[in-house]
Formats: sequence, structure tokens, C-alpha cells
Amino acid sequence: MTQIAILTDPELLKFRLLAEGMAISDEARVRLDELRGERDLTPADYASTTGLILRLEDDVWVNAPFADHNPEFVRAPRSRLAVDESGRFLVEGDELSSRAWVWLPPRYHGRLLSGGQRANDFVLTHGDRARLAPIGGCALGCRFCGISYHDEYRLKPVDAMIEALELAVSDPLQPARHILISGGTPIPDDVPYLRGVYERVLEAFPDVDVDIMMGPVEGLLNLRGLRDLGLNEMSVNIELVNPEISRELMPQKHRWGMDRYLSLMCEASEALGPGRVRSILMVGLEPAEDTLAGVRAVLDVGGIPVLSPFRPDGATPLRDVAPLPAEELLAIYTDAADLARSAGTQLGPTCPPCTHNTLTLVRPAQGQAAYKYAIPELV
Repeated sequence: MTQIAILTDPELLKFRLLAEGMAISDEARVRLDELRGERDLTPADYASTTGLILRLEDDVWVNAPFADHNPEFVRAPRSRLAVDESGRFLVEGDELSSRAWVWLPPRYHGRLLSGGQRANDFVLTHGDRARLAPIGGCALGCRFCGISYHDEYRLKPVDAMIEALELAVSDPLQPARHILISGGTPIPDDVPYLRGVYERVLEAFPDVDVDIMMGPVEGLLNLRGLRDLGLNEMSVNIELVNPEISRELMPQKHRWGMDRYLSLMCEASEALGPGRVRSILMVGLEPAEDTLAGVRAVLDVGGIPVLSPFRPDGATPLRDVAPLPAEELLAIYTDAADLARSAGTQLGPTCPPCTHNTLTLVRPAQGQAAYKYAIPELV
């Protein structure tokens, strides 16, 4: 029996929602407005986070795009978010349905820091994880990524970042349980600044798991030193494998070369230990066989593959490129999951809420998936 044949309706529904998005009924909007108060429905800070974060039955987490933030492709979705007679949310439509629980953003979103800056200029929470962006914009210019199109390149003040993180981890509604320090990528002159940010955050939050997401920037990552400061995991994102497509869509990363990424993953695995280095592969911008070749390459160096379905950002040159259909996403997921299983591991991430925008299913054991951190507040 194939993996596809044994997926549950909520699991199948995840792939449909990632591919097509969903409508929101009038009744569901009224209910959401009652519950959210002054908070936004979604951070909508990056293409893959523009949807509502939902927890479906069977511990299926999904970032479900809707037309408010994704008019480019959410046009005729087969699914919609509705409410039943008891006021409970459900996703329904075209033979697939599930009870749904909605994640709403934390209270600190939209707040000002002591210096007058917006907390969200530095930190945003998705699920149970706070994402810190020390650099505005990016030294790279990947055509699928909105970072360099939405924000000019700049370095952010470290004290303000620490203050924003403190708000995130102490939020009364949705406290962040772990931290990801992500891009953009620094120019060579700013490498010492970013090294200092890593050290400062790790020292300021010794009791919080901190991950770093960064490419093989020369002289940036002292992996053993970061490990000694408490670094939890490392993400080294290959994203695209096909040489012609990577040259066109991410020319700077292409010049670095895939071998450089794999070498950094090997170094990180040696420093941090097995299962603590992952790599995102983007699904939908290159042939499936290239994506699966990337999965094999990541597994061969002891890494954990993470499949991120492409979602267009309206500010980028790829604004009119639609995500793959659900059936194609599911086929790629199935083949990649089989490869990971044969290698004695699984697709990442393993944190259930952090799977909301990836092709990952964290299968429940005895009725519930394994949560390392407390389950976020859901309505």
C-alpha cells in the first residue's frame, strides 16, 4: 500500500489548502473578528506565512492562504473555512473536510518598543516560534524571495532586537517557545555584526532553544563556538538544485554552488550532532526529479530535508507563477518521505506547529503528535 492511500482526509486537505488556499465564509469572518480583537488574522510577513495558521484533525498544521493576502492565486478554492452551529471552525468542501482550530497572533504584534520602533520590525511569531530578522533586505537578490523587494538593506539595532524577543517569549497569549534567527544575508563588511547578533541572542536567552538559518557566508559561522553558547539547530537552505533554474532565479547562491552548502551542512552536523541540521528545498520552481535529487543530497550528508511549497509574492518577478496542484505536491511529498524513511529519518521540521508551511506530516502517536513545546493557544 502506498503512502498516498493511507493518508487521512485532514492530511490530504493540507496539500489542497497549500496549493489552492481557501475561502472564508461570512460567518467565519464574524467569528474570527470577535476572537481576534485588534490583532491581525495573520502576520503575512513572508510569502509562505500569508495564510491563516490552522490545526486540523490528526494534528495536521497548515498555513492556509486566503484571497486577502494572496489574490494572485486564491481565486476559486474548493475549500472554505466555516463555523458550525456550536461556533466551532471547520474546513469543508469537495469531499474533504476537517474540524479546524485557528492560531491567532500574539499580543505583542503591533506594539512599540521603548525606543519607538515597532516590535515587528525585528520579530514575528508563527505558531510557537519567534523569527528574528537582524538584517533588513538581503545582500542576495533571489527572484522568488520577497525580502530584498520589500525592504532596503540595513542593519538593525541589537538592543531593540533583544527587547522585541523578550516581548515574544513572555507574550501572555502566544509565548514563543523557541527562536529562529533568519536572513537576510549580510554583505562581507557586515559579517562581524551578524556574528555578534548570534552571540548576543544566545547569551541573552540561555533557556530558550535558538536556531540559525543562514547560508555558507565566508567567515560568519563559528559552529563549535555557537554550539558552546547553546545553539540548538542550523538550517542551511539549498532551495533549488537545477543548475539552469538556480542560475536564473538565485544567481548569487548559484555561484556559491551546492557543494558549498553541503560542506557547511557536514560541518554543522559534526559540531551539533545528528538530526540537528536541516535544509529547505523549494517545491514548484524546478522539475520534481531535481527536488528529489536535493533530498538525496541532504540525506547523504546527514541533514534533514524540509520541503517548502512555492507561494508567489506579489512584489517579486514571480508574482504570477502559481503553486503546484495539490496532486503534484502530494506526489513529491510521498517520494521524498520514502527517501527519508529509507535513510532512517523523516522530513522536517519535527515541531508540529512549525510544519504549517511545509510539506510535512507529523503523524500522531496514541492520538496526538509529539510536541517538544507546549501547544500554542488555539480558538
